[in-house]
Amino acid sequence: MLDECSPLVPNTSTPFNGSMTSDDCDSKIPQDHLPLHAHTKRLLTSRHVSMISIGGIIGTGLFMGIRQTLPNGPIISLASYIYIATLCFYIIQAVAEMACYMPVNGSLCQFQFKFISNPIGVMNNFVYWLSWSITLALELSLIYEVLTFWSDDASSGGNFKRLILLVLENKPLVILFIWCMLTGANLLPVNYYGEIEFFVTSVKVGFIISWICLSIALILQKGNGFRYWNKELVWGVDTIDVVKNPLGNKIINILSSSLVSSCFTFQSIESVALCSGEIHNIHYTLPKSIKYIVLRIVIFYILTLFLLTLMIPSNDQALLGKDDQIFSSPFLIGLINCGMNLGIVLSIFNLVILVSMLSAANSNIYFGSRCLLSMVEEGYFWSIFGKTVYKGVPVYSILLTSSIGLLSLVSELKGINTFYKLLINLSATAGLLMWLFILISYLRFRKSLERNGESYQSLVYKSPFPMVPLSKWAISSICVIILSNGMVNFWNFQWDSFLSCYLTLIIVVIGSVLLSIKWHQPLFKSL
Repeated sequence: MLDECSPLVPNTSTPFNGSMTSDDCDSKIPQDHLPLHAHTKRLLTSRHVSMISIGGIIGTGLFMGIRQTLPNGPIISLASYIYIATLCFYIIQAVAEMACYMPVNGSLCQFQFKFISNPIGVMNNFVYWLSWSITLALELSLIYEVLTFWSDDASSGGNFKRLILLVLENKPLVILFIWCMLTGANLLPVNYYGEIEFFVTSVKVGFIISWICLSIALILQKGNGFRYWNKELVWGVDTIDVVKNPLGNKIINILSSSLVSSCFTFQSIESVALCSGEIHNIHYTLPKSIKYIVLRIVIFYILTLFLLTLMIPSNDQALLGKDDQIFSSPFLIGLINCGMNLGIVLSIFNLVILVSMLSAANSNIYFGSRCLLSMVEEGYFWSIFGKTVYKGVPVYSILLTSSIGLLSLVSELKGINTFYKLLINLSATAGLLMWLFILISYLRFRKSLERNGESYQSLVYKSPFPMVPLSKWAISSICVIILSNGMVNFWNFQWDSFLSCYLTLIIVVIGSVLLSIKWHQPLFKSL
């Protein structure tokens, strides 16, 4: 499988310079495989990819999800984030090495077909694609909820504001309008998606940097220092209380609360590699983006979390409450605790949340459609969804992916709601499983290089770290996190909790085994 579409494999005397389009590859592909090849175009520049990689780590997961780990105390919270950040960094390094070697559409999805097996590739990628589509439906519903933030102001305004209020009262119409807008944007050539992400990420980066500067000024002015790092609060409070032994209970909180919530905050960090089939000059562009990702993680995750531990005590009721509205974001709780009168800041923050959600929904369609392309190119999805139109737009993959987002319009219906919740549960740990299979693919990729007599040192991009032992460590870590996600069910079993934690794993494992038996293919193909 390594020599498939050889111009995309940088093991020739003339390295791939990124200027090649997918059309140039056709002469090297067997004629019976041509219908499965998606003719996308390499229109994403270094500027686009850099912002996409930054945008992938700044979103609602950071603004709202970081709340879940703060009750575990400053030390455990920071240790969890540093641990998961290190894990993610090695995942990105592995993805970059493989994606630069084989820069195909939805590369991280195709790696499982090439290096593990077709049954695992089909099951895991189908669930991964479904997770992007279902998350789109969730994002559309959340976008509407954020828009209603301004409805109170509109109720006391003039005719125009009253018209806004009237429109916001029609939830299906608002969601449908947003869906049309996002789908239309994705039907444009991919460089337009890059421009949208460039603008949106600029807004998010500007807000984060402003918040960091403001927070440092407030901390210095108020003289808080390490006030909340005292012996009563430094180890946090247990949000999960299932065993009487304090140490045992703390370990359970760390495994099934702090580490798991940290993982979900970092979800989709690998998604920049889904662009690999559309990146111009990928051997320069992708490594450049990967090179600085650790700096971005340190600034946007570790530094912000550290500042929040100085501004918010681990037992703050605003963290421990069940309120999921905008005021529950630690970014606002910290400012309030430092004595700041929010005023206009609240509206600005709500606008940033809205922009982040629109960006996330836009990315759901893009990344989901490219995941679908990978299954088409491997021959495990209908070939019509690999067809492209003007400047390589995979219109059918985009429409299928975005259409699932319309479930948000009918999710309140009783019968649909049950099915909708089942799909949400199915999507819960899809990102973690993708991380796991990326690393397994990487280990087999390295063995394949060795078996085919190719030198690792000859790769266009190679990590400066010992990736094989680090990948084994990362695989072990992800397995522990996936299994510990629902460990609370051992003491307090609930079907909803159990399914949300393990349904994805169960379906991928059972589905892969059944397909392996049906197709008479091993779960791990020979190298």
